[in-house]
Amino acid sequence: MTMKLRFAFALLSVVLLGGNAAYAQKPTANIAPAAAAPDLTKLNVEKILQQLSTTNVQADGQDVSPLQVVAQFLQLAPQQASQMAQMVEARQTTITPLITTAQTLTQELGVLLNNGGSPTQIGTALVQIHALQQQIGHVQAAFLTQFVAMLDAEQVQRLQAVQVAAQLQPILPAFGPIFLF
Repeated sequence: MTMKLRFAFALLSVVLLGGNAAYAQKPTANIAPAAAAPDLTKLNVEKILQQLSTTNVQADGQDVSPLQVVAQFLQLAPQQASQMAQMVEARQTTITPLITTAQTLTQELGVLLNNGGSPTQIGTALVQIHALQQQIGHVQAAFLTQFVAMLDAEQVQRLQAVQVAAQLQPILPAFGPIFLF
């Protein structure tokens, strides 16, 4: 498995498993969101669309890395782009072994469930998986907090626009067939 594919799977696991955990007991503390929900009234959609249309995803026919696209869209200074790359690398280094362990435990849990494992073994595996999900969530929350802290107000606004777009993306296909855009 390539490193990019492994990282993509890891990030997908964080998104899918981290946010919707079921609790057997009331959690002791909630993580504060890294950034408040975006205030849509402050977003200048025309300005953002203009920036989107001028952001090249490819330069001279060559692929551009996601870090370069993000840096260009958010208009990061070279020092900020370097800092972002270091933060992403640090997050990946921290999260990768956690995700690998969670994947192994999930496979072991499947074997236990399919082969009639003892409730103690199943419960232990579930608790361990949940603890790993919590650790991954903490690392991601810390990353987001640190990333947002290095941005200026305009860059935060652009990031919030992307967050809104990501939330809307799943419903966009429904608008096409009825010609609403």
